[in-house]
Amino acid sequence: MKLNKADEMEMYINFKSMRLSWVFVNVALVTWLAVTFIKTGELPFILFMITCFQNMIFFGCKLYITRQISSNEK
Repeated sequence: MKLNKADEMEMYINFKSMRLSWVFVNVALVTWLAVTFIKTGELPFILFMITCFQNMIFFGCKLYITRQISSNEK
């Protein structure tokens, strides 16, 4: 099976889809966290950690890739 490289349009579609799915999951987790906190008065630790790690990985990768690309342009 031969794999073809994605063209610019396909890459744009993939990145846009990933961003939208990240936003959906993030909003769903924060909503679930808020509802649980309002109902029980306690912060669900595992749910909170998943949300934090997801955002740390996203923004960390974004920072790393941005720096890598900008250093290659110089």
